[in-house]
Amino acid sequence: MDGSVYLLIPVHNRRAITLAGLESLHRNGDLDRYRVVVIDDGSTDGTGAVIAREFPQVTLLPGDGNLWWTGAIRLGMDYAMAQGAEYLIWLNDDCRLAPGTLGGLLGFCRDYPRAIVGAQGFEQDDPTRLSFGGKRKTWQGYRFLTLSPGQTMPCDLLSGNLVCLPRAVVDAIGYPDVVASPHYGGDSLYLLRAQRAGFQLYVDSHYVVTNQAAESQLCPSDWLMVPGDCWQLVRLAFNPYSGLSWRLWWRLNWLAYGPWGGVMFAKKYASLVPLTLLRLLPRTRRQQLFRPGQSASTPSTWENIDG
Repeated sequence: MDGSVYLLIPVHNRRAITLAGLESLHRNGDLDRYRVVVIDDGSTDGTGAVIAREFPQVTLLPGDGNLWWTGAIRLGMDYAMAQGAEYLIWLNDDCRLAPGTLGGLLGFCRDYPRAIVGAQGFEQDDPTRLSFGGKRKTWQGYRFLTLSPGQTMPCDLLSGNLVCLPRAVVDAIGYPDVVASPHYGGDSLYLLRAQRAGFQLYVDSHYVVTNQAAESQLCPSDWLMVPGDCWQLVRLAFNPYSGLSWRLWWRLNWLAYGPWGGVMFAKKYASLVPLTLLRLLPRTRRQQLFRPGQSASTPSTWENIDG
């Protein structure tokens, strides 16, 4: 076992998904190859007990349900660093990796000590639809890069679903900020800080990685069609755990773009006014008017840092 590499997997009340993810790592040999740490943030569905019974080689770190993503990943990073980790890998439990994926990412980081590398992942049910990966910076916001198989390219930002980073990053900038971004955006803020400290971001497409699609009530992919009353978006904008939190977006846009980020921020949140008014219409009517031909369950794309 390579004791210098720690896989950090934050989980909460997704027992079936979490166990399937660990079983996939077991089939690939990764559970025996690397140190695997599951940060179980107060799951009430028996996740921790089943992991302890079926995967005794996995280290379990308990939370009280208030860690969310950033707190859980920070707890895992702190534990790994105290154990002498040289490489940290963020891994969401809904990612499914081809054999050799982790070894490939680690090999790249070892060859390039100032590199942080992430994978490109596609939806399990639609292998043509990019779910996460590297992004390029445009004047309108960050947009996904689509790589052909077998490439590793520099990028301007990464999704935190599967990211390998060296210990040197933590030594240079510390841990993710749980106050600024307790859940959504914790990965983006941290990686932007790492970039400013001189680390280069890369995205890799050598290995097939898939993601189980899920729609979050805290981060809707389609602002117009998200279920709820007409004030739902306004409430989400003031929820610090939401992907629409205005505090999060102000920090992200300013850190990434400076003064222009303020313009992007104003543009984004100004759109809440007409959207809130349109949401006075019944959802079926909105579907007919603005999403004809699209299934009500099919989300539209909504980027991590968008203008």
